Amino acid sequence: MKRVISIVSIALVVMMIAALLVACGGPEGKYVVKSIDGKTVDEALKESAQTTGMSTDELLKQMGVSAAEEIMVLELKSDKTAILDAKMFSTKQEGTWVQDGDKIKITIDDVTQIFTLKGNELSISDEGQNYVFVKK
Repeated sequence: MKRVISIVSIALVVMMIAALLVACGGPEGKYVVKSIDGKTVDEALKESAQTTGMSTDELLKQMGVSAAEEIMVLELKSDKTAILDAKMFSTKQEGTWVQDGDKIKITIDDVTQIFTLKGNELSISDEGQNYVFVKK
């Protein structure tokens, strides 16, 4: 009887671990900007709005988004396509991505940017600015 319980216990543990691995999945999915240069996206947007003389809501409306986190969205698709929709810069670009350990290399227009994957966050330093994206 103890042996049957032991085998059942081991089987349950293995199934739970497998379920966790499937739930965690890969890096595929949509990531929204969480912070820019160490400031929350809301703080960065508020500063931008002040420099343009607009309210935050007016700036969001001008960009065509309803929430600050939507000003920059990065999508990694399972077919290895990457889409960067940077409404704050009025650009939408498509390229490819590959994973190498904790690095995600995204190539758009023959330019490769290397992001660091940590948990559900992607981060990059680009032209002196630091961006952190969180998986939605």
